Amino acid sequence: MNTTEFTETYYIDRRGFHSRKWDGEYLKFSRTDLLPLWVADMDFMTPPCIQEAISNYVKAHPLGYTMTNPKYIEAVIHWHKHRHNCVIKQNWIASAPNVITGIMWCIGAFTKPNDSIAVLTPVYGAFDARANDANRRIVAVPIHRTMTNGYTIDYDAFESAISQNDVKVFIHCNPHNPVGHVWTEEEMDRLFYICKQHNVLIISDEIHQDLITGSTPFTSALSVSHGHYADHMITMSSVSKSFNMASLHQAEVMIPNEALRHQYNAYKAQVYHTDADVIAETAITAAYTHPEAEAWLTDVLAVIRKNYEYLCDELLSALPKLRISPMDGTYLAWIDFGAYVRAEDMHNLFENQCRIAPSFGEWFGGESYATFVRLNLATSLANIKTATHSIINHIRP
Repeated sequence: MNTTEFTETYYIDRRGFHSRKWDGEYLKFSRTDLLPLWVADMDFMTPPCIQEAISNYVKAHPLGYTMTNPKYIEAVIHWHKHRHNCVIKQNWIASAPNVITGIMWCIGAFTKPNDSIAVLTPVYGAFDARANDANRRIVAVPIHRTMTNGYTIDYDAFESAISQNDVKVFIHCNPHNPVGHVWTEEEMDRLFYICKQHNVLIISDEIHQDLITGSTPFTSALSVSHGHYADHMITMSSVSKSFNMASLHQAEVMIPNEALRHQYNAYKAQVYHTDADVIAETAITAAYTHPEAEAWLTDVLAVIRKNYEYLCDELLSALPKLRISPMDGTYLAWIDFGAYVRAEDMHNLFENQCRIAPSFGEWFGGESYATFVRLNLATSLANIKTATHSIINHIRP
């Protein structure tokens, strides 16, 4: 269906249903009257085939203790091969309630207090927060913005940071949140080679892997150089972004190396015990195997791309000095307002004048990004138009 039909069919007003993004604005903004473009989930209903799968399971089965359903494992393997040409073996698959918890468990399993963990900044703030909570030291290696507002890596700086700080773990993010960059196989090969040379464990957060909106195809870290680095890495993925199911707590943790997998599962057993989540497994199986779900994903990507193009066209026409990064992946626009707005005025502008709740740039790497915002485009075009024109009306070139 076209983007208008999709929005008319699936868009939902989420206020009043305990939505963290909408009703939970007070958690970050101490108010609930702003247009929320911050939390990374969608304002669209999940595909009907997923709704029906959940409903049918609940009607037909008790919700007692269960074991992992082999059909769920088969669905995960099928999706990665079909969608991303990534071959996963059944015994590689471990789990976590979500990707961030999986990363926390990896930090606990593979590092000690005061160990160093490397990230490429700007990056999703939970990486830093969880490492700090665990008393680990974050080594932030800035990625560099190009003249066309894309991002590149200084590999010498990355290797220097790794060696000088005795880094134990590198948390990779692909597609990269918040800048929207989809890392190429060549870029990852150079990063991972450095990590392997210095015996650094790679954790690749691939939660946005299905949300590719540009021309660069997604390549899983597991597939780089025909799996050359697979013994030195852990990858994580989830349907939570792709099909808007973040409240179903299940993430796949792929660990090809048997010793690493045993170490991860041993740590997990100390901090967490539960049986399989049958609702999540049922939903994931439907998402990864039903043609309707994949068609829904194709349509939602078209909506996101249209929203991005509208935002860019309108903003750059009125404010040509804005720097908007190419959104090759995710549904998150990364915009630098520094040509028009001082860092100290950003919160007042967006919250009190534009009446928008964005994710502010400093949440992704500190004051260096204080003139940036990240805007969630997985919503109706009407909401994007409201936000866009409010920004234009309150910024004077």
